[in-house]
Amino acid sequence: MNVKEMTSCLRAEKIDTWFDLGLFIDRFRENKDVTSTHLACSYDDFLKSISKGGVAIITFIYSIDGATMESEKYAKVFNLIFKDLPLHYIGGTFHEKGELFLLPDAKRFQLDDLSVFDDWKLYNDFFYKKLERGNKTYNKLIIEFWKEVLSITEKLGRYIEENNIKLLYLINTNSNPGNISLALALVFISEFLGLPVISNNHDFYWEGGHSEIDIQTKKLKTGQRDHFFKNYHLGEVFSIIETIFPWESRSWMSVNINENQSIKLIGECGHNPANVAEIGTAIIFEKYNKLFNQKIKKEILKQIADIFGNYGETVPVSSISTVINRNINSIEEIKPLLIGYENQEHTDFINDNIILLQPTRIIHRKKIEVDFTLIKKLFDDEEFIEYFEVNKNLKITLLVTGPIATGQLNYFYKILKEFDVFISTINHKYKNNILLGFLFSEFDKPSFKKKYRKPITITELFNIASLVLLPSETEGRGLP
Repeated sequence: MNVKEMTSCLRAEKIDTWFDLGLFIDRFRENKDVTSTHLACSYDDFLKSISKGGVAIITFIYSIDGATMESEKYAKVFNLIFKDLPLHYIGGTFHEKGELFLLPDAKRFQLDDLSVFDDWKLYNDFFYKKLERGNKTYNKLIIEFWKEVLSITEKLGRYIEENNIKLLYLINTNSNPGNISLALALVFISEFLGLPVISNNHDFYWEGGHSEIDIQTKKLKTGQRDHFFKNYHLGEVFSIIETIFPWESRSWMSVNINENQSIKLIGECGHNPANVAEIGTAIIFEKYNKLFNQKIKKEILKQIADIFGNYGETVPVSSISTVINRNINSIEEIKPLLIGYENQEHTDFINDNIILLQPTRIIHRKKIEVDFTLIKKLFDDEEFIEYFEVNKNLKITLLVTGPIATGQLNYFYKILKEFDVFISTINHKYKNNILLGFLFSEFDKPSFKKKYRKPITITELFNIASLVLLPSETEGRGLP
């Protein structure tokens, strides 16, 4: 079937209620021709068809995050397998910072309808409004949802068809319901057009989330993904999520990041074991297996100091109270800053500085405030205090590398307040020796890279850190 036929088939369906959609998906799944997933060619011919047509990597956002960093590795592996492979990045948003991890020769296709989570226009209705049968939002949402599914299916399907794409590599689109319209559209596109799919699942919506019913009856703790179960009480609504996250099909491979996920898909969700596998996190070992001499380490620290000093002669420290009392309305207003107990016109950032690295974005599940508990335990240790007494100029800098994620400005302020509380617990003579630095990914910007012959990257930050702190409540792919 081609895109025109697929679109006509879907538009012919009368979907006015959630029950209409559920019945259609059931019928669609049951009536699939199993033989259509068998390609009438050899494996070598199949590889040749992919090599000629190309691969599409599809995810929500390309930015500085685990999914984007992993997509770089997947793309490089595809290029190793297929020479001169046409590669396509498809997503809702392409941030400038994410370009660092995208292959320059690959094509990009941005579709605004693929926006995710809070930026997806139907997200709030699905997961933060309690729907009841017959109420206004319940009736209106199915109409808007189906309309958007049809729109994405047609636009995305047309791009895939026009570029002769032969394999879809999905990252999180059908495991984490940030955009249910996209997830269902991908099911239709793959099945109607006969395209094989590798669905790479970094995390599932049920990891860290439960329904209100289960929390009450099973005495479970509340979790950060409980909102995905907001309308669990409506089977006709929630069953759609259960069916397509992830989709079970002979032409879909569900590729997970750990064995527990695979066990659940096979044992509880009934997926065919032949279509379930794991893929480990790849690390380019040569990048991180470096030992720096003091000269190189100082150069790295100098570039960090330049960022905090706005490329001037001094490195000022802003007091925590000053920063908390700033009237910041948006994350775009915030520049890299170094925070301490009191305002300081200049601090010697390069010498006598222990770097504790938090190599993440600023987002609630990263639990950055736990770092202060860990540092407090250092200052409760007698041997550590003795070392501080001997080395009077010694400093500790907690260095947070990433930007504030969308919708996380309040969490950024929570970190500041937790730092303020933490500082109040430290012996007064050590208060000015503890710094909190936010780089906001400044070192990834082209303007920064132009300033230095060898500009630093995240690799150098790992290599000068005494400790790397990763106290996340839960993680998908990037950090492990």
